Amino acid sequence: MGGDFFRTVRFGGFNKEDVMRYVERLEGRVQDRMQESRQLRTRLEEETRLREEEQTRAAAQLDVLQNKLETLQELRGELEAFRRELTGARELVAELEHENIQLRKRMALLEQPRSGDLPEQEGLPLEQLTFRLFLEDLEDGDASDLAFLNI
Repeated sequence: MGGDFFRTVRFGGFNKEDVMRYVERLEGRVQDRMQESRQLRTRLEEETRLREEEQTRAAAQLDVLQNKLETLQELRGELEAFRRELTGARELVAELEHENIQLRKRMALLEQPRSGDLPEQEGLPLEQLTFRLFLEDLEDGDASDLAFLNI
């Protein structure tokens, strides 16, 4: 018998075999649908669990990356502070080197023998000695100190 039609019997009603086959087919369909439903539910639960695990891993990775970013930002700040300190130290070294050169020149001048050439140097006042060192410094070619005089 094709379809869902039942044969009728003479005394009224339907053919029992047709009805039983129909009920069995319906039960088979219901069982198939329930099995499909259980499989879909299992698959959905598994996919949901996998997504939750993936989200948990992604959140953990995000936390690690945020911690690394914070650390990098702190290090960048420390590096900038160190660079400023280094620049200041270099400027100080340059000043000290210049002062060292000036002091060496003064020492060389003071260590010169006080005979013959400049007998008047023995009693030179400090102002004249300083002025003489200043003039010698100008002779060395560093005229930038007098740039404001427009000479």
